[in-house]
Amino acid sequence: MSRPIRRVAFYGYLGSGNVGNDATFEAVLSWFKSAHPNVEIRCITIAPAEMQSRYGIASVLLSSIPADRGGNQVMWAARKLLGRLLDLPRSFYLAGSADAVVVPGMGVLEEKLGVRPWGLPLWLFLVAAACRLRRRPFVLLDIGADWAVNPVTRRLYVATVGLATHVSYRDESSAATMRRAGARAPEAVAPDLVFAHTAPTRAEPEAGLLVVGVMAYYGRGDDPVRGADVRRRYAAEMAEAMGRLADTGDRVVLVGGDRVDIDVARDIRAAVLAACPSLSDDAVLVRDVATFTDLTNEMMRADVVVATRFHNLICALRLARPTVSVGYAEKNRHLMQALGLDVYCQDIEQFDADHLVAQVRAARVDKAAFATRVRDATSGYAGQVESLLDRMADEALGLARACATESS
Repeated sequence: MSRPIRRVAFYGYLGSGNVGNDATFEAVLSWFKSAHPNVEIRCITIAPAEMQSRYGIASVLLSSIPADRGGNQVMWAARKLLGRLLDLPRSFYLAGSADAVVVPGMGVLEEKLGVRPWGLPLWLFLVAAACRLRRRPFVLLDIGADWAVNPVTRRLYVATVGLATHVSYRDESSAATMRRAGARAPEAVAPDLVFAHTAPTRAEPEAGLLVVGVMAYYGRGDDPVRGADVRRRYAAEMAEAMGRLADTGDRVVLVGGDRVDIDVARDIRAAVLAACPSLSDDAVLVRDVATFTDLTNEMMRADVVVATRFHNLICALRLARPTVSVGYAEKNRHLMQALGLDVYCQDIEQFDADHLVAQVRAARVDKAAFATRVRDATSGYAGQVESLLDRMADEALGLARACATESS
């Protein structure tokens, strides 16, 4: 690095409708505004118009050609190939558009949910290489990782980590996975960035209110037939559990964690009301949440939460709400295990309605001890995230040293 850091570009799937991804960005954005208000923030993302509209931040498209599937299969494949060729010079241009590129959290080194090597794995590698060529810092900040079965994806991830100026992971499992893959050691491991989000964490719950974070889950493979069956089974089991709980007096609020989840929530509500005609319409409601603050406001009212998406789980734990995780990835279970709450976990692929009903009732009985355990275990998480951000800014971006120089 041979230049002062005045412009930082955040890179990733930001503004695309995923509440967790945007929450990690918001946590780091808030910290930058407080700690380094003179640094200009911009975004490199798949949804630049949304980021510009929501945050007023100058944003550009991550790829050369938007990643839509318009047209027939042949035309789509041709556009995709052309786009990947154009991404080579575009990555070099993007790396030069800022003094540093930061990937703020997210599971960018994960292979779950249909990640292909020529999508984000390649884009990350190209921008990391371009930053190295242009002598710009490239930061993988508090990211998540899992074992990439595809060897091309795995090699791209390892190479990207090797090119980074700073690498930190959001849990020990991610760090161990990348070590196993052959990646270099990280600078740090810290809790997820969202534990330092500015959304409130204190409110009195409403007795008997169950907030359920659902997900449009189609399985871990890329089989459209099996995927549809997986989604149907998940929705049916969730509807069965919610119907039984609502029939015994619970009020249920269904929320998502991504804009694609809303249809699943509506399907579950319709199935519950069809199976339990004696329930009133407001016994099961759907709330369309667009931001992490919206999600927090819903979960603050709950006395028990059921969460499927990872950052829905984090949202509930920040509030110290008794929580059951119906997780789609090992990261959900690892987080609960770290808090000694493995008994409140299920795997979405073996999801069982009877077990969920029992877990919700047990969590409600155990709510005082649950809340105390979670608060005690997570009380220092926000401070650890802020320490990580201070360290990253100092060691990778030179911002602390630059401030000291300017003030002297």
